Amino acid sequence: MARSAALTVESATSSTFVELTRNLRVAEKVILAFLSYVVVASVFVPLAWQERLTLLGLNLATSVLIILLARFGRAERSKLLVTLRDWLPCFLILLAYRESGLFFRPDPTHHLDYLFVSLDDALLKNPWVEGFLELSSPWFQRYLEFAYFLCYPLVPLGLAALYLPGRKQASPVNSGEPKNSNHSAIDHFWTAVLLAALSCYVVYPFFPLTPPRELFNDLPGPAVAPLIRKTNFWLLGQYGVGASLFPSGHVAATTAMALALRKYVPRIGAIFLIAAASIALATVYGRYHYAADALAGLIVGWAAAFIANRLHTMTRG
Repeated sequence: MARSAALTVESATSSTFVELTRNLRVAEKVILAFLSYVVVASVFVPLAWQERLTLLGLNLATSVLIILLARFGRAERSKLLVTLRDWLPCFLILLAYRESGLFFRPDPTHHLDYLFVSLDDALLKNPWVEGFLELSSPWFQRYLEFAYFLCYPLVPLGLAALYLPGRKQASPVNSGEPKNSNHSAIDHFWTAVLLAALSCYVVYPFFPLTPPRELFNDLPGPAVAPLIRKTNFWLLGQYGVGASLFPSGHVAATTAMALALRKYVPRIGAIFLIAAASIALATVYGRYHYAADALAGLIVGWAAAFIANRLHTMTRG
């Protein structure tokens, strides 16, 4: 009798878990996996117990919020909750970035920095590059600095583009979304962005680098308009973690985002691809990243978009 009751409880628990996970979007599963990884990884790095408890509590509360939104944030229940569900990753990606900084340990020898800057010297101190920078001054420098600023609003702007009329319809995935739902496209979008950004955040601790603008102060070519550059510096000072360079999360996320957009709003996606390429150039020119960081970010972004496309192709039904 007791065994039968236990089996009944176990079956009910299993059924509830299956029901909850069935309602999760692919992107939500990705962020839940990252939040779990951070909690587990915090055990193996020298963090204060207060920091570990804060991570555990914060990530547990965030996970519960994601699961509750997956349960109740559906079109037939509440449009407000659906909208919150669509936009929540904008904030979760910032949380994940800040948490990744807890695992960074600087390398006082700067071994990798001196290795990476040698490639930059070969690229940026090339006479052809220097000549072009002089010839295009000051407008090209201002454009690149503005392009770097775009790395902050570009992902939300890409998400907003999916709400425009006339875009291609997405095939639904098995996450409780109605047929031809706009939220299937949004899930595809966030799957690509989160795979790109969170992959970078996982890798950061293994590449202890210092931003080249801080270590070498070697901005190539003519000086950049100070207002835009100071704005970018202020944003980095407020929200940056002081490192986190390889691969470039900004380049990876914006590249993956633009490639995902191309499937639903091709013309707008092409514009976003130009913006993503400009951000990649700007990170190197402005010495926010090494060239190797930007190149790796492009590769990660392309790979994330490819994997996201495959995941959503396999889960359509």
